[in-house]
Amino acid sequence: MFTKVLLVMWPLLVSACAYLYKKKQNGPNPMTGGPISTPKAFWLAYTVTTWFFLPFLFIFSPDVIVPIKYVIAFHLLSWWARGPLELVMIYKWFNWTPRYGISHDLFHIVGLVTLYYINRENFVNLTPMSNMALAFIFVTTLATVAEISFAYLFLKARSEAEEKDNIYFASDDPKWIFINRLTLTVVCGVMAHLICQAVYALLVL
Repeated sequence: MFTKVLLVMWPLLVSACAYLYKKKQNGPNPMTGGPISTPKAFWLAYTVTTWFFLPFLFIFSPDVIVPIKYVIAFHLLSWWARGPLELVMIYKWFNWTPRYGISHDLFHIVGLVTLYYINRENFVNLTPMSNMALAFIFVTTLATVAEISFAYLFLKARSEAEEKDNIYFASDDPKWIFINRLTLTVVCGVMAHLICQAVYALLVL
């Protein structure tokens, strides 16, 4: 029941985190990174909540088959290895670059696809939780590809002055309009997945 409630409420959790982070970054006492646009705030909220914490619901569910848990476990190990280090580099050492993120994203995609391919014969006649876990893996792989494009475009658009000022986010400034529109398109896709997941959990679990 607890898992079902969390899955149903997850889109609201992401939305609340996006609102709070945008309010913080665009307020009088922002953290490192600079002002942030609404699409970027949603993307950040989505990746932090859904990539770092949602997979634990699948890992600890007895209804998710072990081969899928292998893929989910790789995802968690990969992101929890990167996450704390990235935070230190952004907020303490001030030496993070999107190039590091792109390298990790490529490694992550290769790992997910490889593990999925190795275990593909086991992904039949799945339980509802296993179906949701498999959908999570699929969407996360595509979303990671999108993140690579975001990082690459950000590197091309960010000026030397913005790099020295530790600007890590696209703001509402017109110079970021293409990145923000692309991000909004992807955000609509991943949020649609979370909403479908919530409805599926509500009806089936």
